[in-house]
Amino acid sequence: MKCLTLLLALLCIANVYASDIEVLHWWTAKGETEAQAILEKALLEENIKWNNFAIVGEGGESAVRVLHMRALSGNPPDVAQIKGPDIGEWTRIGMLEEIGQITDTSLWPQILPQIVRETVTVDGKYMAVPINIHRVNWLWLNKAIFDQLSLPVPTTWDSFFDIADKIKAAGYIAIAHGGTDWQDALLFESMALSLLGAEKYKQAFVEHDKAVLTSPEMIHVFEQFKRLHQYTDSSMRGKDWYQASQLISNNKAGMQFMGDWAKGMWNAQGKTAMVDYICVDVPESKGLFSYNIDSFVFFEKNGSKTPREIQRGFADTLLSEKFQADFNLAKGSIPVRKGINMVKFDQCSHKSFADFNSGELVPSFTQNLASTSYLQNIMIKIISNYFNNPAADATNTVNYLSLAIRAIKE
Repeated sequence: MKCLTLLLALLCIANVYASDIEVLHWWTAKGETEAQAILEKALLEENIKWNNFAIVGEGGESAVRVLHMRALSGNPPDVAQIKGPDIGEWTRIGMLEEIGQITDTSLWPQILPQIVRETVTVDGKYMAVPINIHRVNWLWLNKAIFDQLSLPVPTTWDSFFDIADKIKAAGYIAIAHGGTDWQDALLFESMALSLLGAEKYKQAFVEHDKAVLTSPEMIHVFEQFKRLHQYTDSSMRGKDWYQASQLISNNKAGMQFMGDWAKGMWNAQGKTAMVDYICVDVPESKGLFSYNIDSFVFFEKNGSKTPREIQRGFADTLLSEKFQADFNLAKGSIPVRKGINMVKFDQCSHKSFADFNSGELVPSFTQNLASTSYLQNIMIKIISNYFNNPAADATNTVNYLSLAIRAIKE
């Protein structure tokens, strides 16, 4: 009798979670996995079982390649982490379900900022569910090293290079940097936004204006960008971002250019904002906010189809008030939903929230928010090759970059 009771209980549990949902994503670093676990727990409370399909590496590029293979084989996941213009690419080939057919989106204009709605909208329809807002153009400072060397916060590029020299002379790594293609390009993006300003940045990396891409100002950006290389550690070449961020945790490096997902990792390690690390604007970029918005899409599937109530529960969970607070506290990002109580968020999140609501917003081209992933990958490879080739010429590189963009777009 006891065995029969146990068997029936197990069958009941299996029945409750019979309709699980396969999710492709690239949240695999510390801080990201903690945030993902919060989402998994929130879904379980709605009787939805998270079937994890996590792809490690390359800032999501590996995941995109796997997704393409799965889709071409006719077996896409139920849900996938897709963002920016890639949402439109998948929509136009008829692969995605409209969110308005899954759940009620009538309140989205009231609860989501306009830039967020625009990011997940294709031809007037919501095609993805947004989950958070990351700021990309942060400069992180190791407080212990800055205190030890009595260094000020760098607010100009001249002061930055002076401080980097002092950190290097003291025996530390000046810039914690993993050295993959996309991390090289993120360094460039931070400097380009700072030196070009929001308007010319958008003309170059969103509109791909040839005149701006090949301008003397752009050549100057590339030349200044190359100067950063001497402050990185060559032994870190090819390492991922979280391995570079660990250099800040271990007091081996003084500074890092990285989005605030790095903060999620440090917080998961027990580090405290403004005590162990400091968040500041990239030099000469006050009032500029390069954004990265994570979102999930639902795939149209033949044959076995995810029940509508499971899809609806997933979508509604992502934008629920409690989840938005809990998830973003762990992820290092800020809530995508308006009206979330920010009292538990740290000073860096409060600064990010204030800057998002008052600054000039630009989409991060290194994080798939300004172009398709295919075009993005071409651009970041050109930028990375220039950064790591001492003989590379800035003028030739900007011309090559402009030609490559035109070849793809035309």
